Amino acid sequence: MPNPHQNDNNKLDAMLLYQQHRRRLEGIATSKILLDLMLEIQRHRAASLASLGGEIFFENRLWSIQKAITQQLAALDQQPHELLTKQEQNQLYGEWVTIRSQWQKDTMMQNFLLHNHLIDIILKLNISVCERAGHSQLDDEHQALSDYCMRHLPLLIESAAQARGLATHSAAQNTNSAPIMARIRYLITDIKQLDARAQSAIVGSSTESYRIIQQSRVNNKNQLYIDLFLNRLKEHFTETDRPGLLSDEIYSTGSHFIMATYDVLLRAYKLMSKSIDTEMEAWIYRSSYHS
Repeated sequence: MPNPHQNDNNKLDAMLLYQQHRRRLEGIATSKILLDLMLEIQRHRAASLASLGGEIFFENRLWSIQKAITQQLAALDQQPHELLTKQEQNQLYGEWVTIRSQWQKDTMMQNFLLHNHLIDIILKLNISVCERAGHSQLDDEHQALSDYCMRHLPLLIESAAQARGLATHSAAQNTNSAPIMARIRYLITDIKQLDARAQSAIVGSSTESYRIIQQSRVNNKNQLYIDLFLNRLKEHFTETDRPGLLSDEIYSTGSHFIMATYDVLLRAYKLMSKSIDTEMEAWIYRSSYHS
């Protein structure tokens, strides 16, 4: 005879597994909004740095960027507070209000550091969201994909965006100062190391995920864009007193690499969304077998 208690236990197990899977999907959605917010703040940093360097063209972009940041912050408010607390959201908003109201009064370096600080908070919150959503509780292959998507690629994007912002400022004022050249030299090395770590991390994912990620990198011309960006940084912003590029040229070169990397990140998000932990997979198999 069928055991009614066993059926009840199966239903409870199924509900728990479903809730855990749903929470991971919510974590991915929250993470994506956080990183979309990061991209806009990075754009704001570059545009405000260019404006402080005397480039009016970038100042005209700031209003639309600020509007996009406000929209991303509002979207975060709709996410589960178990993943991102109200206090953490208020911290993001407060830091942003300071930047928005102060950037025209700050020095170039103050502006750069304030943006960096806010983005550093976002990166840390993104990792916290990943852990709170339960991605670190799955198998090693899923964790490798999760680390690639939620840790390594965001750090790589931010390092590249810092270099883009500083180079855009230097090009706007047509001068390479010694401190900025030193910082860009450091960032060139950092970008190379972060890219290598990211590619090493994704090796630990499933064979299929690894294949799809590598194909996405080829389709998005990641290697071409990173090589071009790093070469232009080295040639124009680390070895001469005056860059030989206009501000919008180096901004566009950096943006091509950043967005190509972000497209790979979005592909990784989709793979994470399809990933089902082994317990849920086994339960589905048992249910199909006994039905």
